[in-house]
Amino acid sequence: MKFVGVREFKQDAVKYLNEGDEIVVMKRKKPIARLVPVREKTAEMVFLEIGRVFNEAGISKKEALKALDMARKEIYG
Repeated sequence: MKFVGVREFKQDAVKYLNEGDEIVVMKRKKPIARLVPVREKTAEMVFLEIGRVFNEAGISKKEALKALDMARKEIYG
């Protein structure tokens, strides 16, 4: 885990993000943000990929949630 100031993070954001470590961004010695890498083969990664596909297909959040609700009702009754 790395602790970096806001100014330093803004200047070298690409470098920090490419390192793949957890980053805590500090402002006036207080943490204001925590960035963690997305891990492969996790539910989080699957949902992010589904969201990307929906977005590229022009499917709205409302439409996606409606489809998920219909699927849930079909499976669980």
